Amino acid sequence: MAAAGATGGADPMKRVSALVEAGSVDTVYRDVYLDRARALLTGVLPLEDFRSGQQREVDLAALPLAIARAVEKADWAQVKDLSERSQALREAVEGQRGLIETARGVYAVTDVKLDPFSPGLTQFTGVPASTLPGVRDRAVERLAGLEESDRPWQAFYAQRRDALRTLTLGTAEQRTAASGAAAADNLREAAVQALKSGDMGGLAKLAATLMASATPRASETKGPTRASGPASGSAPETPTGDFLVPFSGETLAGAKRLGLAARRLESRVDIAYLRQYAWNPMFADESGRIAVKDVPLPAGAPEASRQRLEISMIHPLVNSGGARHVPKFLAEDLLVEDFPDPTQGEVLPASDLLSALRLPARRGLPRTAIEQALLAHGNRLVQDELYLDPRAFRLVCIPPDVHLRLGEAEGWGQQDYWTHFDGYLVMADGRLRALAGGDARFGGLYDLLGISRDYDSEQVMARFAVVRRERMVAW
Repeated sequence: MAAAGATGGADPMKRVSALVEAGSVDTVYRDVYLDRARALLTGVLPLEDFRSGQQREVDLAALPLAIARAVEKADWAQVKDLSERSQALREAVEGQRGLIETARGVYAVTDVKLDPFSPGLTQFTGVPASTLPGVRDRAVERLAGLEESDRPWQAFYAQRRDALRTLTLGTAEQRTAASGAAAADNLREAAVQALKSGDMGGLAKLAATLMASATPRASETKGPTRASGPASGSAPETPTGDFLVPFSGETLAGAKRLGLAARRLESRVDIAYLRQYAWNPMFADESGRIAVKDVPLPAGAPEASRQRLEISMIHPLVNSGGARHVPKFLAEDLLVEDFPDPTQGEVLPASDLLSALRLPARRGLPRTAIEQALLAHGNRLVQDELYLDPRAFRLVCIPPDVHLRLGEAEGWGQQDYWTHFDGYLVMADGRLRALAGGDARFGGLYDLLGISRDYDSEQVMARFAVVRRERMVAW
């Protein structure tokens, strides 16, 4: 990413705090905000100094026990020495406490922020639907402030400010209905509570909202409804906004050095109707969810695809940017590692991409290590090695829909191990499980599951791709 450069007279730590806050809301671009915050922090508290500050905190916490042991032994010289050391450490820690806490949100990020504006994620984000307008407006305000104080990045802040400012969150009546009679975000639960309380007027409004949300949008599909299969001779409406980009010769040469190859996904409007079966909070319980056996599969689709479809019906899926992942099935240009799936026991050759990400191997990597590597080095590789704008492109584990759509031609999904996929499966309690799949024993290309973020088995392999960020945005 670009160097910090001149950033005006504003306090850089205030800008860092604003960047961290903006990234927590505009989550698909969170890594970009954190990259900028890291550049600004370097001149105030370099990473090495932050780590030293963390170590001082650890040392300070350990000293009381050491002092107590010295007292028990009546070793007063050591008591004096350790007490003086404790006092000096305490003063150093207190003097940098605010700075360290702010830097922790930049240098020590291990969590995944869910997009508060993604459809259906309200119950998992902890941000009530009724407060979303305020959350959006505060983010717009922060971006406007950054636009003024951090001039080198002014265009980016203006773009994201405009995107958030024009974000439609629904009418006031819809937001009231979403909170419901019991102040619940789940519309279905709100309807039950309205019925129990005898609020027939509120129940009627909630029912109208539920009916509207259950009706597929015309722009998404002309495929089957939940009660019937595809109409004979009909086809889904052609989606707009294909993610096509002519990669330059410079980009293609850099991609080749890193082991990436250009691929084009063709539009699949014939299966776009499946989007309507993605997890929906109104069908989140066992009694309300449609049975997967009732969902009409595309012509020629194997029965193994039903298991994959069921996963997306039972759980919401999110990408690594924290936004809902519901494939758009559009035409798309991307860069992807196209090596053949290695056979069991085969040792893969060294990879310049893995080296640049400072990952020790392709197998046995927990998702936490992969995400940390991508956060630390991904955007720099996109910019410096591929000559692409990291604010428009992102290096990720191969997305599950990309693996599925390319896999047959590439010969993937025929070995007995999983591949890391971009994104997460959201459990009912809000916990995230990393997406993986492609094991020949469990459905091959159609295999999809969630694994622990710290699962480091040799049975999981990493494959990377560079995609447009636009594909990751849910609004």
